[in-house]
Amino acid sequence: MPFTEVREQVWRATQKLCESNLIRLSAGNVGLRVGDDALAITPSAVRYDVMQPEDIVIIDLDGQVIDARPGRRPSSEWRLHAAILRGLPEVGAVVHTHSVYAMTFAALAREIPVISLEVYAIGGPIPVAPYACPGTEAVGAGAVALFRERPALKALLLQNHGLVAIGATLDEAHEVAYDAEIGAQTAYQAYQLGTPVVLTDEQIAEIRRVYRAPARRGG
Repeated sequence: MPFTEVREQVWRATQKLCESNLIRLSAGNVGLRVGDDALAITPSAVRYDVMQPEDIVIIDLDGQVIDARPGRRPSSEWRLHAAILRGLPEVGAVVHTHSVYAMTFAALAREIPVISLEVYAIGGPIPVAPYACPGTEAVGAGAVALFRERPALKALLLQNHGLVAIGATLDEAHEVAYDAEIGAQTAYQAYQLGTPVVLTDEQIAEIRRVYRAPARRGG
């Protein structure tokens, strides 16, 4: 079957996301850029515990199927993936999760504040894209607009829906989604105990200087 390597990559990434409890059953989806104008994406309505590499669907960025196992259709969120890959050429992979803590903030339409290095590292605070019906072009348009507005941002929330993480590779997009969920869980728990202390602009600037500074010998 053609596209064996990219199918394997998407399948492996999907299994890792399940192990991280970021996606489950058939909720959420994973996409990988193929060349300049195609996409390998998880299939619609196939449980991840039974999904096989050959189930991954290859489509162009207009949604036309290039290669698929009989009976397999691309995820209903293919428009989200296609919009991001079309609008952000530097992005190679997209992970859309229905992780519980991220969904909680999305349901509140509340951004995830920068109260930890995890959120800082992915360009936080993590904003919320305005509500759009899942599976529509409007979801992708809202996500692309926010990512373009904030070039350092690697993840965002979809109101009443879930989370989108992007990266040059599937591994990077997975790490971004994981960091976002850790940030959301930490913030949620902090709000239960009181008022989280959000890092100031000065503290964030200091972190940026420290992490960008060259390592010292003997340090």
